[in-house]
Amino acid sequence: MNTVRKILVPIDFSADSADGLKYAVSLAQTTQAEVVVLHVTQKKEADSLLDLLAFMEGVPMLNPPAAIPIDRLLREKALDLYHFIEKTVSHPGPVKIRRKVALGNKAEKILAAVKEESIDLMVLAIRKTSFFPYLMARGKLLKMISRFPCPVLLKPSFEKAWPAPGIIGPSAFAR
Repeated sequence: MNTVRKILVPIDFSADSADGLKYAVSLAQTTQAEVVVLHVTQKKEADSLLDLLAFMEGVPMLNPPAAIPIDRLLREKALDLYHFIEKTVSHPGPVKIRRKVALGNKAEKILAAVKEESIDLMVLAIRKTSFFPYLMARGKLLKMISRFPCPVLLKPSFEKAWPAPGIIGPSAFAR
């Protein structure tokens, strides 16, 4: 019988990823697994933030400001991740939660973390508004999930109640 020793939770600081983290911690409490929380950032996030600040301050974009150094960006994201975990999971009990921050392509870095950490299960929170159109239109999520060597638990959003039994059709969800 396979046991779950490590659970990976990718985080993007959204309410959906907070739900996924809470779910992973509750699973870890019952299985006595370690939770690895991963946030992947991209260099362009820092550049777009600088551009926005410059625009708000009225700085001409002919001389763009210097980019934020990578090490500073990673330190700030690590601090943001620490605060996000503290706010989301106030009492994890005996569960060990480890934080990781990576820079690069999200799918590639998540896959690398799964392999490096020997992850047994990944908890991926489904976005409330865009999961099904995203899944149906492009299929990128399914392609990404099929690359992982471990099972992926899709934590659904339960913001809206499910329709009453016997009601079929899209109008059942439009309450």
